[in-house]
Amino acid sequence: MSTYRSSRIAAWSFLGLLLTANLVAAVLFDRSQWPGLVGDEATYLMQAESLAYDLDLRYSREDYDRFVELHGQPPEGLILQSRDDGGHMVYSKPFLYALALAPAVRVAPEKGPAVINALLLALAALMAARSLERLQGAGGPVWVAVWVFASVAFAYTFWSHADLFLMCATAAGFALATGSVTPVRGAMPEIFDQDPEERPDSRFALRWLAVGVLLAIPGAFRPFYLTLLLPALMMVPPRHALRARTLILVPALAVLALTAGVQWVSGGSWSSYGGERQGFYQRTGFPEVDFPAGGWDESVERWGNTSWLHEDLFEVETDPKLLGWNALYALAGANVGVLPYFLPLFLGLLAGGWTRQRSWLLAAVLVSMAAFLIFRPFNFYGGAGAIANRYFLPLFPALWFGGHRELRGRWALLAAALAAPLMLPTWSQPWAYPVRAEGGYHHVNTLARSYLPYETSQSHLPRASEDISYGGIWLRFPDPTIWPQDGRLRILGGTQSRLLVGSPTVLRGLELTLAPPATTALTVDGAEVGEMRFEPNGTFHVALELAEPDRHHAMWWTSTPQYLYLLTLRLDETPERPVPMSLTPLFGSDP
Repeated sequence: MSTYRSSRIAAWSFLGLLLTANLVAAVLFDRSQWPGLVGDEATYLMQAESLAYDLDLRYSREDYDRFVELHGQPPEGLILQSRDDGGHMVYSKPFLYALALAPAVRVAPEKGPAVINALLLALAALMAARSLERLQGAGGPVWVAVWVFASVAFAYTFWSHADLFLMCATAAGFALATGSVTPVRGAMPEIFDQDPEERPDSRFALRWLAVGVLLAIPGAFRPFYLTLLLPALMMVPPRHALRARTLILVPALAVLALTAGVQWVSGGSWSSYGGERQGFYQRTGFPEVDFPAGGWDESVERWGNTSWLHEDLFEVETDPKLLGWNALYALAGANVGVLPYFLPLFLGLLAGGWTRQRSWLLAAVLVSMAAFLIFRPFNFYGGAGAIANRYFLPLFPALWFGGHRELRGRWALLAAALAAPLMLPTWSQPWAYPVRAEGGYHHVNTLARSYLPYETSQSHLPRASEDISYGGIWLRFPDPTIWPQDGRLRILGGTQSRLLVGSPTVLRGLELTLAPPATTALTVDGAEVGEMRFEPNGTFHVALELAEPDRHHAMWWTSTPQYLYLLTLRLDETPERPVPMSLTPLFGSDP
């Protein structure tokens, strides 16, 4: 057996084994162990069930009752849209993912979505691997395996959100687009500069029609992804460019028109993010359950319209400091960074070499990501239970393609080894609930928390509900070992606790007050521990001289830039019990 054939068999076996293991895990996945729903899961699941059982997209009391019966819990986080003040309510999501889930939720409401996700991921990965193998050698399947399973991408299998579905559409679309290129044996050429031999026959037409449909699907969910169509248009065979580009654009526009038309007729807006749009939770009550459908207007007035598309849409955030910090967070943030949680992607870009086509792909991805940073500066990653950056996930596969060098499997395995320290939580329990019970994301370990920047600008990070205004300053509690309680603060002795402090003006320092059982063995990163004053009951006050503000940028509640200080407090010799504490800000002047 030749070396090439042996390498090819090993590469496909490696990818096949991982995809099979992921499918088995999806079949065995016990969703009842999760404490609740995540993000928009209720909307996607109930929409799919409405299609499966009622063959419609309209919300009704029957939909609600069926959901509770099937899942044993109310649909927390249900997002609805209405064009006639609650007369007709529809699910505020494009219907394409629900259509893919509908057969599965009819047969297996609990396990079906994860199984569908696993099958879609397998299909897209196999298509991508086949295309890369043709163009860049036998290592292509190994690289696809590492991109999927040495990143957090595969963990989305167990989450009933559309993001993995969109990622698969992107991967399949570009696999078909690059499949039209005729490989050249021997040295790897600048493949996308070739003049392919493919003739414009029926197979040619089907290929480019499929590319248009697949790459329009992510854009139907979020228009920022429409940038992916541009590099696809640049991949067409030069001899038949006009025909191929027409074959891409016509079905793409048809998909966009279909989803926009359905949303307009049913919800009153071309987008699921427009019109009158509301999120319903147990605290708000549910229409036709806790209040009649006619109470829609009253609910909008009380809880607000959650539309993304409103009169302030183009009043974008222009604070350069905020945009700069967000760019850093998007790249390397402890919770949402692309670099730590999709690390093999960057190494694959280096391994595959650079072509003009890869430049187009990278430009499309960067423009799309920039749009999220500009239009969604305080939640550019997907919020709530997102596993790293879920808004990046549909863009991820675009960067697998466009190289010209031979892809070697051993370099892919090295990439996986380098990613391992940050991937261990995800590898150990990929099916775990995304947010830990004590707070923080499951995919984030101590290494990331200690050495990667904390995303001060992101409003939806875990424990955000505990943010408080306190004595003229704002406090956030990234760790569960420090928390507000009854108007005071508590910190757990014997632990390390981060505290984020925000102020509209520069802080000269803070006076920290600690009550028994705290001891004076106190260390603080981000401030210098100064003079201590003691009370007879054991309470003591300590002056903290703050360093320069860590960051200075606008926040979600004000366009006025805030001075931000990230402190780490350690009470090493204090018993591991809650310690009452308080803070008094000492205001200074702007530097």
